[in-house]
Amino acid sequence: MIAVADDHPYNLADHGHAGTDIGGFGVRTAGSAPAPLADAEQPPARPRTIWWVVSPLTVVAAGLLVFVWFSSLSKAAHKGIPSSYPPIYGAYQPSFSSWGWFAVAAALVAAGLAFLFARNRWHRAAWVIPIVVAILFSFGASLAIVNGNPGEFVSPLTRTTAHYGDYQADVPKVRALGVRGFVEAFPKLLKEQGGLITAHARTHPPGTEVLLSVLQSRFPKHLIPRALFIALFSCLILIPTWFIARAFAGERAALITVFLLGVAPAPGVFIFLNLDAFHATLLVGSAALLAWGLTRKESHWVVVLVGGALLGFTSFFSYQVMFVAGFAVLYAFVARPWKDAVRLLVIAGIGGLIALGILRVAVGFNLYASFAAARTVIPRSNRVFSYWFFGDPAVWLIFAGLPIAAFSLRELFTKRPAWLVAFLLPLLLADFTRIFLGETERVGQFAAPFIAAAAGAALVRWERESGRDRPGVIAGLVLLTAAQAIVIEALFWTVW
Repeated sequence: MIAVADDHPYNLADHGHAGTDIGGFGVRTAGSAPAPLADAEQPPARPRTIWWVVSPLTVVAAGLLVFVWFSSLSKAAHKGIPSSYPPIYGAYQPSFSSWGWFAVAAALVAAGLAFLFARNRWHRAAWVIPIVVAILFSFGASLAIVNGNPGEFVSPLTRTTAHYGDYQADVPKVRALGVRGFVEAFPKLLKEQGGLITAHARTHPPGTEVLLSVLQSRFPKHLIPRALFIALFSCLILIPTWFIARAFAGERAALITVFLLGVAPAPGVFIFLNLDAFHATLLVGSAALLAWGLTRKESHWVVVLVGGALLGFTSFFSYQVMFVAGFAVLYAFVARPWKDAVRLLVIAGIGGLIALGILRVAVGFNLYASFAAARTVIPRSNRVFSYWFFGDPAVWLIFAGLPIAAFSLRELFTKRPAWLVAFLLPLLLADFTRIFLGETERVGQFAAPFIAAAAGAALVRWERESGRDRPGVIAGLVLLTAAQAIVIEALFWTVW
């Protein structure tokens, strides 16, 4: 159980959490609540000023700018990646058309709504979620056309060459073999010379090609409906994000979290441009269910079962389910008594096996065979590990948006919330294994809701310690995040 002072956003007293402190991670096991501090031991109140907000923004911005400057001069940073300014993946091609002003207008609307909701304390999910999903969809659409090219709306569906291809390039193979035939033959196709055209198809399970084939069957003559479906589904990432932040930090933190993430460079830049945003919604959805089931004092085994099942289903689209599973295992043992943790993890595992069984019967999907075959054909990257060990976290923070990056880092280093540590640890271990060397801003989108939730929690605490709500500051941070997304899209060719 996450145990903190009563005024801390991680206080889950309304969920009945209590326990004994463990180590330095701010975590408690089940048990009796600790004795409160005597009056003489209470620390004096220290009202927080605006400097609490400005200082981390300044430090993190300076640090990231210095790293980008260093990277631009480093041969190691440029090796094996077509990037003008590593660690950002994309060519430097400044372009801002008259259509770009729609992005500016969307940013202003988002900031205004953030001010209105924060000032009036409209925190309920039924009010917040439809608004922020609409914001992300409209802002992402306006970002896609910042450079004036309407073709960007459907670009993932038109990149079909071997050199510059996306999942759509391998859809004809699905059409030729049929869904079941393609899925059953997928491990074999991976190993055949020319069996699959694109790198994305060879490094992911077959689910995305199947999805695109189904969309092509439903809308055979038009790309726009297919692109809209993918983008809208990608925007739904804000629904599980709200529940993750609510479970760990409360409703106000959830409000701040979804407004910030709704205009962040990732996912905003990618919902029309990159199918990793689609995968991220599935991954975050399963993570939210598992987090919600594990966080509550009551035994929410049904929620955990559904979370495990969704994670199993998501493995049809992305192998990154291993990171969500790693988070669930680590967090279960710090959030609950070990016997309860084992029981719930077994339930989650059963849910995952049920989903995999259904996929095997329905379409012939074999997760183990697909993953084993993919491991044999993934080319070894010639990118420099010593650079990307630092470059991956840096570009991830850049695309998270400066406010999310700054306040999540502050939260991590000052409070070390167990749920955030449990989620970041598998990603840190992956950094050591060379699984990802570059492009983390794309493939790591599923982790953005967790650091956004940490930033929301930090800002809620600042409001409490300053003695009043700060809707103007929240709106300003939303505007700053949106401005960063617009600048990135205007300066870089971010497609792929």
